[in-house]
Amino acid sequence: MLRFLLGCFVAVFFAASFFSPFPVYAAENVFINTIQERGYLKVGLPPYNTPPAYYLEPGSEDLQGFDIDLAQGLASKLGVDIQFDRSSTNLNQLVERVGADDFDFAIGKLGLTYKRLYNAFPIQYMSFRHALLADRKFVASLGIDPDDPSFGETLRQSKIKIGSIENSIWETESKENFPNAEFIGFKNWNAAKDALINHDEKSGAPIIDAIYRDVTEIKPIVYDKPELSLEYVPILFDNIIDRKSIYLSEKGKIGLFDFVDNYLKEEWGGIKSDQDILDEFESFYLASKS
Repeated sequence: MLRFLLGCFVAVFFAASFFSPFPVYAAENVFINTIQERGYLKVGLPPYNTPPAYYLEPGSEDLQGFDIDLAQGLASKLGVDIQFDRSSTNLNQLVERVGADDFDFAIGKLGLTYKRLYNAFPIQYMSFRHALLADRKFVASLGIDPDDPSFGETLRQSKIKIGSIENSIWETESKENFPNAEFIGFKNWNAAKDALINHDEKSGAPIIDAIYRDVTEIKPIVYDKPELSLEYVPILFDNIIDRKSIYLSEKGKIGLFDFVDNYLKEEWGGIKSDQDILDEFESFYLASKS
């Protein structure tokens, strides 16, 4: 009789376990397990210095910036160390490489284009307006007041010479948003800024008419050197938005997307605007001026 009762108890126990709404074992996330077994998070980062997002601290080899802090925060939540890879030669190649599983994810103020969607999967974490810093003489040559509602379309259709970083989103966006423009690519942002300010040595003519990037890169130039506003004018485009994104491979999208998305909502504060960044790092931008 005792054996019969015990048998019934065991049968009822296993039946209750089978039909329980709570799983006995959690599903295994192979992608995250691989990172934890490795002991560190592999993060692709652009080869440039772009403060305050990511840059080498002057006089040291320590990476600083809000993109660095974000990546380190994710590594901390995973319980692992972090390793940054800056060996990509340009921004487009960086996105291609994360799509090929060279890293667990790529970060670094990376914009979103259709071509990049061919290679990897984005998670948006910032929303920045596009902007130009343009030569006032070129703006005047358009023959239309910047306050005129048709100014934007006139500028867009002009034969403006635009400079920015080569093999970046800005080359793609320049061709898309300024169909008659001539795009001139430079190795880095500092070279583009120099080309705007320093005219051709022989002819004295401007090398480019404007430089093109997001608001957080254009506004600080005038913060740093207010005297430039006499010759150059910032032009902001409220209707052209750059969706800054973290990029994952197909495997990363399956294994890490929800983890990163939750971190951005809970720890990062959701999608930040260019004004959020300018306000949050106001002391940084003002310090560069002094």
